[in-house]
Amino acid sequence: MPKFVRYASALIFCFTVLVVAVYAFESRTEATPAWQTNMYSTETLNERQQGLDIRGEFPVVLEEFGPQYESINARIDAAIDSLVEGSRRIRARSVTFEYNIEHTNSVVSIVIYARSRAVTDRTSVLSVNFDPSSGQAVTLTQAIGHNITPLAEARIAEMIRLDPATYHAAFSARPTGQAFYVTNTSLVLLFDEFQLSSVPGATTRITFQLNNLRFYRLELADYRVEPVDGYAIRMVPLGRVLAGLGYSTAWANGEAVVSRGGRTLITLVPGENNYLLNGVLLRSLEVAPTMIDRRMYVPISFFDQILPLTAFNVAANGRVTFMTYLGR
Repeated sequence: MPKFVRYASALIFCFTVLVVAVYAFESRTEATPAWQTNMYSTETLNERQQGLDIRGEFPVVLEEFGPQYESINARIDAAIDSLVEGSRRIRARSVTFEYNIEHTNSVVSIVIYARSRAVTDRTSVLSVNFDPSSGQAVTLTQAIGHNITPLAEARIAEMIRLDPATYHAAFSARPTGQAFYVTNTSLVLLFDEFQLSSVPGATTRITFQLNNLRFYRLELADYRVEPVDGYAIRMVPLGRVLAGLGYSTAWANGEAVVSRGGRTLITLVPGENNYLLNGVLLRSLEVAPTMIDRRMYVPISFFDQILPLTAFNVAANGRVTFMTYLGR
């Protein structure tokens, strides 16, 4: 075969590969989004069951979504059945449904509200959360990538402390069991009317702005476990964890000063079991702040009892994940 023919054939082949690659790229970029409005429809409820009027609207995921559409609809039906049963338990005369849908690239949240009319009207809420690429159910931990239950509980405890006239002092609603939805900027936990508050006012919303959530992980080798009065106390390097969570630590007149945004929050003195919060509240912990290898260590309880809106999880392998919410 003449040399110029071989060159021409090679050139044509390369051009063909390039065209196919460009077409494939454009096809991917123009592909149907993982979730869009034509993937579901709205169905109307208008029936009477055992003396209960059932009204309103709920969503139905269409076959266009993909193979998992039936399992998602089964979860929606289960949520509606649960809310209807809740209405019967309070001897409601009627229940009216409505819903809204929030979605990101990784989570679709279908939030279903039920307004029950009884001696005391109340609103209940459930959510169906799933991965738009697979249809698989998504938990709160999976949606955020961390178990934020202790942080949500700290947030609720602060709400109770700041407004005891509105919120129950002894709430029993675990955040992980509540409805929630996720947007591109926030996580919202939803509690049934009267679960957290004694004041009528529909559902209670607890919002976390995602860019104000901070997480920091510490491996077992990065902290010390010290025996204190027969207990194994985790002693954590203060400055390292605080820096990872978005706080600052500085020394002034022999004191460690913890601050954020230029505002002093906590002062500590090595060897003194006195943790001064906001210049007013003096607290003691299991152990005083301790200097080890020129670093200040504090008991791990500092991060849920002293530092505001901060919590931690300890994994079975000893890894600790610290978390805080800066949006307050």
